[in-house]
Amino acid sequence: MRINHNIAAMITQGALYQVGQSMSKSLQKLSTGLRINSAADDAAGLGVSENLRSQVNGLGQALKNSQDAISMLNIADGALNEQGNILQRMRELTVQAMNDTYTSTERSYMGQEFVSLRNELDRIAAATNYNKMQLFAAPAETTANPTYPVSVVNGDAPRQDAAEATLFPNDPLFGPNDLTSGNHYNMFIGANYTAQDAAAYQAGSNYYNGASDIVTIQFGQMDSNGILAIAPGVPNAQANQVFDGFGYDLTNDIEDQNIDGAVWADTGGGASSVEDKLKLLLKVIDGGSALTDNEKVFALGGNAGANYVTGIQRVNEQRSRIGAMINRLEHSVNNTMNQVNNQQAAESQIRDVDFASETAKFTRNQILTQSATAMLSQANSLPQSVLSLLK
Repeated sequence: MRINHNIAAMITQGALYQVGQSMSKSLQKLSTGLRINSAADDAAGLGVSENLRSQVNGLGQALKNSQDAISMLNIADGALNEQGNILQRMRELTVQAMNDTYTSTERSYMGQEFVSLRNELDRIAAATNYNKMQLFAAPAETTANPTYPVSVVNGDAPRQDAAEATLFPNDPLFGPNDLTSGNHYNMFIGANYTAQDAAAYQAGSNYYNGASDIVTIQFGQMDSNGILAIAPGVPNAQANQVFDGFGYDLTNDIEDQNIDGAVWADTGGGASSVEDKLKLLLKVIDGGSALTDNEKVFALGGNAGANYVTGIQRVNEQRSRIGAMINRLEHSVNNTMNQVNNQQAAESQIRDVDFASETAKFTRNQILTQSATAMLSQANSLPQSVLSLLK
């Protein structure tokens, strides 16, 4: 029998320490709800769960980005809807003025409303913005046309101007004749920036073509010079001033003289009239596809043989692009939500604690702690039996 070293008590103390450590971990897991609270709990599981957590957080932000993009597109679509209504009214006025029951006096009254509506097209294009950023492109003021207004909203200039590169040069709407189509927004709708995204970046124009996680939303020039002129990228006083009303003065109005030159070339020597001007306006409002080459060159300052998208057709094409992008982003939102749910479930499977299992372990450790404490008391009393030998 020994009294200097109570081996039984030491063994019991070791068992009690291990049970205490296990109970401490159980308490931590039950209080935090996490199975992995430190790398010591499961180093490999921690690494996997951290990667999943990064994806969940990234997808959550991508979801918000997609929803913000949809909001921006809805703002643009609302503005274009009103511009479409304006163009329909401008078309009604033009058709009305073509009727010979009206004299030049009544036509001038109609022309006043026509010009007022044209000015409203400019105001809507300049005022439509998201977070103080102008959505629709507009040409900057140039020395060639110093009176053309610079479109600025709350001090923020358009994202790009006429001097910068066109995004999609082969596009029929935003093509080489539409140099101010550079108002665009790169929307990050994925959780990662991949090698495919990096390869899709077009450094010269700051947009992405074929990226997996980034979409470029492009808005064209939608002021009166973009909608009613056939070369909107270059502010053109000649083309713009054709829409100065329904008056027709071959003596003093250079624009009406240009229209007369177009008609002369088309008919081989025929003289023009106010009806010819109204017909030209109607063609441009409808979409520009019916313009003759001479009308493009003489009356509107364009290029013969080129295809120009103007008027109602231009608004409709811009809206169709916006609608298509909204539908795409809505599907992206749905897919992102599914990914968030599934990846969060995967991360939870690894990191979260199973309360039923952990509660059973905690109860077991409670019983073992009480039992070990009682046994330590017994082990500590064993050396007292030595006293009986000394009597």
